Amino acid sequence: MAPTLPLSNIINVNVFFPATGLANFNVNNLALFTGDAFLSNPGNNSYRIYQSAQQVGLDFGTTSETYQQAVAVFSQQPNILAGGGSLIVFPSFQNNSIASVTVGGSSGTGYIIGDVLTITQGNGYGGSVTVTGVYAGAITAITLATGGQGYSVANNLAVTGGTGTGATIDITGVTTENLAQAIARTANMVYYCGIISTNYGANSSWSNLASVVQSYGNKLQFLVSSTVTDITNVFTNIQQASQYFTRCLYYSTIGLTARLFAASYASRLLSVNFNGSLTAITMNGKQLIGVTPDPAMTQTIYSLCNTAGVDIYTSFNNSPATVSNGANLFADRAFNLIWFVLALQVAGYNALQTSATKVPQTTNGMNSFVGALKLVCQQGVTNGYLAPGTWTGVDTFGNQTDFFNNIQTYGYYVYFTPIAQQTAAQRTARQAPLVQIAIKEAGALQSAIINVYDNP
Repeated sequence: MAPTLPLSNIINVNVFFPATGLANFNVNNLALFTGDAFLSNPGNNSYRIYQSAQQVGLDFGTTSETYQQAVAVFSQQPNILAGGGSLIVFPSFQNNSIASVTVGGSSGTGYIIGDVLTITQGNGYGGSVTVTGVYAGAITAITLATGGQGYSVANNLAVTGGTGTGATIDITGVTTENLAQAIARTANMVYYCGIISTNYGANSSWSNLASVVQSYGNKLQFLVSSTVTDITNVFTNIQQASQYFTRCLYYSTIGLTARLFAASYASRLLSVNFNGSLTAITMNGKQLIGVTPDPAMTQTIYSLCNTAGVDIYTSFNNSPATVSNGANLFADRAFNLIWFVLALQVAGYNALQTSATKVPQTTNGMNSFVGALKLVCQQGVTNGYLAPGTWTGVDTFGNQTDFFNNIQTYGYYVYFTPIAQQTAAQRTARQAPLVQIAIKEAGALQSAIINVYDNP
């Protein structure tokens, strides 16, 4: 038989698989920062992800506040699971900085600068520290590494690692992180949108906390108080600073009950599945499972909350309901905006990065890129965040006729500066022309005035 040559000499077939691209950020993820420590140590002490309160009870105990808040989160119908979210628990407010670690007696010898020591307590918790100075038998000026938690000022803790041997240590000068520091420490560990806590710190720190959360642009904090003066003071300051990514809540019962209200409220708001049809909600008029209407609500407090943009849980003619007002932006508007901005970022990134060749710096290339952004806008219409309507704002851009027609017909208008108007520097840098998007929010009906004209 004559030798056979491969067909690829004549016909060569290549297979190109599309790039995966980024998945959308899960804005239904809710973070719970807790002062409780894990009961067990299976390996990850930085955070754990939960889909049920029962799992939280196994890790923290059923008498812990962490478990009680988890029950409040998962009791709501629907809750964060409806949008594919999870409860992410971060043990926080633990001792996170060590002023000194003293090597006990002459048995601890041979440690040098740069040694990395692992310190653990009887429950298996701890973290690593790096030796930055050795003076007369004492290791000083070292800091607990990221991921460690739960140190106490105690003797005879176990130490391993480094060049030395036989050390018994005494930790002194510990400090405790606050909520703003906890958020900064965990922001890049795993994405979460909602923030609740077992400890919000003193009200004197809340304005700074609200500034920190606002700066992220993709997180929504639920800050609750049971003190009336907080409504007219710090909550009003937050409202006047337009720090709408902090949702201020009031519930008259002190402590745990108020925090459980915040957990319930957060879970109900973060239940939206933005991939669905007409799934967007308002937090006004919602009933929360396991939460009793505020027993001390009055018309005066109700009015104060309306002015300061503070949401409450009360009863109207014995019908429990949340009250959400827009003095500091309605809660659903803040949440929807986070979803929309993140979805645009992901869509734009995937449009550029998943092309098998390139997106050309031409009008056709821009139409392809903008098409991905329009799909996000259309999904906003589908889920009920956006809707066709009349533009009532002063500012417009692009072709004014197209602007008004698109808002009226679709609920959004997407425009990009013509490629021909780009500067040489922009073309050299391969920058896309400026893209501008106008959207018309669907809003919601939350109250009404009815006039009756009686003609006998």
